Amino acid sequence: MRILFTILSLLFCLTTTRADGPPVIKDSEAAQYVGKNVEVCGFVVSVMTSPLGTAFINFGREYPDQTFAGFIEAGSKIATDQWIAGLQGKIIGISGTIELYEGKPKIKVISTDQIKGLNSQLQ
Repeated sequence: MRILFTILSLLFCLTTTRADGPPVIKDSEAAQYVGKNVEVCGFVVSVMTSPLGTAFINFGREYPDQTFAGFIEAGSKIATDQWIAGLQGKIIGISGTIELYEGKPKIKVISTDQIKGLNSQLQ
């Protein structure tokens, strides 16, 4: 049942069109949109914090094989918010401009407004 729900949620992600926002893409397509402002949608496999305090929201696969990641710089007010850990196992969207870091697509998250929950309610 969980797999079916995940598939339906991803299909919803793909069919979502917003006249007032950026285009919505799958996490597996993020590398094709470097430099573009989009909303990347997918399944959060893990949420981790580096020893320096940067938080990473990894999509698709575990680090270092993730298909996409949202990152929150150390020292940011939202980097230590407890709800970030609760994103693991959820299907969400992160909006912003995609950049490459070590060959992997990422979006810098500076506001909770950039994170949208499709099968969960976020603050």
